[in-house]
Amino acid sequence: MAVKSFLFLWCLLSAKVSISRRIGPRQADGDVDNQVFLLRRAFHSSAVLNGWVYINGGEFSYKSGGDIVYQYSNTLLSIDLSKDWTNDTLDIESTPKPAGVPNLRNSGIWVDKRNGVLYTGFAGTESLFGDQAIYPQGLWSFIPNGSGGGDWRDLNDTADPSFVDLPRPYKGQTSSGDGQGFFLGGFVGNETGRETTLSNLNTYDFASKKLTSKTVSGVSTRGLEQYGGMIYVPNFGNSGILINVGGDQDGRVEADDLITFRQVQVYDLETQKWFEQKTSGYIPQARKQFCIAGVASNNRTFEVLVYAGWEGQYGSSSIPYDSAFVLTLPGFYWLKADYQPQFPRHGLTCNAVGGSQVLIIGGVDTTQQNDGSDDNLDYISVFNTTDPFKQGLAIFDMHKLGWNTSYTAKPAVYAPAPKVQDYYNTRGNKPEAGFTSADLEHVFSIANFDTDPNAASPATNYARRSNAGAIAGGVVGGVAGLVAVFGLFLCFKRRRAEHRHDSVNVPFTPMTPPKEQSLPSTVAGRAASSYVGYEKPPKSTSLRRQELGVVGHEQPHAELPVAGHEQPHPELPVAGHEMSRPELPPETKPEKKEAIPPPPSEPEPAELHGESLIPAELSARSQDMNNFGFPAEHIEKPVSQDKS
Repeated sequence: MAVKSFLFLWCLLSAKVSISRRIGPRQADGDVDNQVFLLRRAFHSSAVLNGWVYINGGEFSYKSGGDIVYQYSNTLLSIDLSKDWTNDTLDIESTPKPAGVPNLRNSGIWVDKRNGVLYTGFAGTESLFGDQAIYPQGLWSFIPNGSGGGDWRDLNDTADPSFVDLPRPYKGQTSSGDGQGFFLGGFVGNETGRETTLSNLNTYDFASKKLTSKTVSGVSTRGLEQYGGMIYVPNFGNSGILINVGGDQDGRVEADDLITFRQVQVYDLETQKWFEQKTSGYIPQARKQFCIAGVASNNRTFEVLVYAGWEGQYGSSSIPYDSAFVLTLPGFYWLKADYQPQFPRHGLTCNAVGGSQVLIIGGVDTTQQNDGSDDNLDYISVFNTTDPFKQGLAIFDMHKLGWNTSYTAKPAVYAPAPKVQDYYNTRGNKPEAGFTSADLEHVFSIANFDTDPNAASPATNYARRSNAGAIAGGVVGGVAGLVAVFGLFLCFKRRRAEHRHDSVNVPFTPMTPPKEQSLPSTVAGRAASSYVGYEKPPKSTSLRRQELGVVGHEQPHAELPVAGHEQPHPELPVAGHEMSRPELPPETKPEKKEAIPPPPSEPEPAELHGESLIPAELSARSQDMNNFGFPAEHIEKPVSQDKS
């Protein structure tokens, strides 16, 4: 008996020592220790490549004892898409970064699918958390090894010198496709704490390693935008198109600086021409820092998901922003998912991961608000609650327009939601108001859709490519190849035995986060009340909303009763609404009809032709900042006052 008691006590002490050793060194590891409870993850970037989801950079919070710890992520996280999982049993891989690779927030990832390479370092800012996160200039690549890890490479000797010589941009829109990486708008800062708005489209060619910058013309935003969403759509045009939506302008939080969703910007990669197309349907209220992802259907349409985000206001007034909208192409028609908003978030990402599945990753709690006396604490407080998405992950189903807590590795081919199909059955294969121009209509007349059902799943595609590579390796390597395949088989079999679980698609019912604001807080060893360096959106007066000449921006605020604004989320009365703005009356739902009822009438925005609506006094650029060749609007604002 004494021996058993001794052994039991020894095991407890050993476990305690082991736990303490793991927590300390891994505080900045993006995949927190199993003995630590993750609260929130946000302001990261993510991408899908060859059957894996990769999550890079950003910030996160977790409980350690009685404290909440706030840190930046210094590892690359990866999620295997080749097997089923649920968000409470998933084992996330974590790969250390070599010295010199920056740890950034609000950054981005470029994906070179042709060569199986990820690029990072081209955009982002230093973390507000942690102990002096490194953020050197330059461009880095990551070459995955097919098992979650891979090799990092410093490209500063071979890539375009602009990545090292010029200031790194941030807060712009990032996308990639057709062998190129794109970055639109955003800011650059300098050592004096001032920042300048950018208004061009950066394009980096992965093959030639050249970075070019082109003026944005023909659209009302002129590229002066931040915190929006941009996605590459390969299915239309000879080289694909970029779809750009939402965000704000000039970096300010006033609602009339948010960009309307009543029109979206389209960029044709072949002609390098911008278009602006009017949308219809249930148009989202203007917002920023949402997430965006897209899926091609088996009916030759492409659906774009816009989920969550905010208008720049903390508190209960942000609850209606817990909403999901789908823009269908080529109809340019918006639909809204039918669920009750509860858990708004911003600073998240989302990625299409096969079939109708879109993986939602992270986001901070927008409802959290202090007394307003300290903006630093406002930024920190949104990390203090438990994310109702376990491990910060959830699956949005584009077909049923609803939520799952599980991922399916071999999903059915994506078919449009009935609401989407009803639109095309009733209205045809064009926008309700027609295309803006014959040139844009021509772009969408060139449709390229993969009819292979297996193309619906990134995991399936990855397995197919991997098998081909294994066969080639067997021809060349003979016995060595067979040994490698056998070793992988044993490893895979062991991992499946360890992590096997039943995965079912169930309606998403998030748990109610406990109240945790009373917990003492630590920012990398410092009390939260002593933390400084928080960014609040600058209150610039050098470029006013009217000067931008954004005609047709008739939706200045999500909660003001603007004439013609048919769906600002009236379905949920916001309890405890502390703002002085009047609330909208409850929504009157239309009766069901066999055909889709026409959407509520909207004010007609003025037609846009080139930059003819831009006042002449803005055509002259301010002093040349030489930042990626961007014509900058040179709006100087203190970085230390940014609330985003």
